[in-house]
Amino acid sequence: MFLMKNLNKMRSFLIVLIFSLPLNFLTGQVTGMWRTTDHTNDIERSIVVIYERNGRLYGRVETLLPAATVTHCTGCEGAEKNKSLVGMDIIKDLEKRGNSAVNGKILDPETGKYYSCDIELEGPDKLKVRGYLGLYTFGTTMYWKREKNKG
Repeated sequence: MFLMKNLNKMRSFLIVLIFSLPLNFLTGQVTGMWRTTDHTNDIERSIVVIYERNGRLYGRVETLLPAATVTHCTGCEGAEKNKSLVGMDIIKDLEKRGNSAVNGKILDPETGKYYSCDIELEGPDKLKVRGYLGLYTFGTTMYWKREKNKG
């Protein structure tokens, strides 16, 4: 009897907890417009749109903000060398996994180097972006804020 009473209380608690969570977070999308920061500080540098193409996610620079210190990819190689960051995909080939995406790559526009990349929605308006070299532990994390619609 005591066990059943506690199980019923726990079940009721879990139901209340689930329904009290923000539903937009549970069904949130990593796609959309994001205000980015670089890997050294929290200064907003650009607005990136994360979009889906052929079942993969990509991130394209839409706008450079006034604090942007790098405007062209001088360290890049090939077709991207010296190209403007605006219009460039800086995140490529992410595999969607619910509210996250893994196994992609992200460009460091200061050096022109690509790093492994995973992203995860941590709230309706907060995106965790992790760039790393080889092992996940050898990397850096940035937090991007969702760009609110103006209008």
